[in-house]
Amino acid sequence: MENNVIRIPTSVEGEEFYSDNLVVALSNSRKQHNPLFMPSLIDARINSPKGARFWQNRYDSVSARITGKTKAGNAVVVYAHKPNYLSDPKNIEKAKKLGLVNGAGIVPQNKFQRLLDLEDGSNVFVVDNNILNNSTNGVVAIKDALKHPQTIPFIGSEERAEAYLKRFEEVYGNKIGIWYYNDLGEQPLGRLLSVGDDCDDGLGGDRGLDGDGRFVGVPKKSAVGASQKVLPMPNKRQLGRVIKEFVAPCNVSELEKRLDELSR
Repeated sequence: MENNVIRIPTSVEGEEFYSDNLVVALSNSRKQHNPLFMPSLIDARINSPKGARFWQNRYDSVSARITGKTKAGNAVVVYAHKPNYLSDPKNIEKAKKLGLVNGAGIVPQNKFQRLLDLEDGSNVFVVDNNILNNSTNGVVAIKDALKHPQTIPFIGSEERAEAYLKRFEEVYGNKIGIWYYNDLGEQPLGRLLSVGDDCDDGLGGDRGLDGDGRFVGVPKKSAVGASQKVLPMPNKRQLGRVIKEFVAPCNVSELEKRLDELSR
């Protein structure tokens, strides 16, 4: 087992948890930490210098990619950047005992449906399985990567994807790997997302649950890492004073009216 303190580019120190058994690595990362979802790993890479550890290793996340069918029978792939069935190592162990399918684990239909119901284009994305599987599975040019149906759902937003591809090109060059597996079957099948895959440092949606694992965890006492001071929201009088002092000659009366509405 390999644990390293790793600095996340917000002056936060997280911890890296590695094991040749993904379940062990994930379990260890959850004891006193919260393992990161893919958007947070992507942000860490964007804001890290070229030689940083974040650019030198593959990292797994607790974001999941699950393929299944909707109630109407449509084949879709869900990308979930919030707690899900596979973000719990006990459920991965259950899936392994049931038998993995090309490395993917069976996810109960009701858990899959729950994610479908939570689709919001921010934390949960749903992609047509046929469109995805008619797209490149491999290395693509950076200039074409944003149009790939996996890129934005994998990374978490178009804005973040644009920033990441720009930074990736600065670090690695003008090509990136986009990897996935066609997991469509009789039951929903899922995998965890990884970034910095062994092949072309790509966006990995094809790794099996039976391999090794490398997660970054941040202390549970903070949403993004170590304890941080949260400043209280200023009251209406304080906001009004700031508005009059710094926002003039804007329409102060209109702003104060909006403050009244917001405080109700």
